[in-house]
Amino acid sequence: MRIISFHTAPSGDAYRYLIDELIDKTGRFFLVDRRHDRGDTPVEVARVFQRLKPYLIERCTTEEMMMRTSAFYTEGVYYIYECTAASGQILKEEADGFLDWLYPSLPEDLCFLREDGSDYLFTEAHEDGCGMRITEQEARDLMKRIPGLMFVMERFSC
Repeated sequence: MRIISFHTAPSGDAYRYLIDELIDKTGRFFLVDRRHDRGDTPVEVARVFQRLKPYLIERCTTEEMMMRTSAFYTEGVYYIYECTAASGQILKEEADGFLDWLYPSLPEDLCFLREDGSDYLFTEAHEDGCGMRITEQEARDLMKRIPGLMFVMERFSC
């Protein structure tokens, strides 16, 4: 298993189908409040946090996340949520793609976590990056099931 980047960050239908897949396969996702200590949270960001509040599991600082997992990407407060059909629906309604999760329009860096706390899908929207920690076979299977989903795959010569 390794990190396989998306050729193009999923958006539109590919984003929505992948959110459904991730909600089914993982138990938690997080979003980051980047400017938690620099004044008021932007209205749009606060609205998303309010909508997701019923699914909130915990809130952690960057330092707390660093002690528990390598799945952190930016300084801020991490809001960890339960994966449910309803929380997934909110993610699909609030954004049209993974790179939309960027301050100040939305909370930052949507990430889905494995049971051990490691990242399954990561987003680094401020760096235009996202990918998944999966095998190449899993990537091929996802591309077959989800139209428009494309990973950067290693090439093998025959």
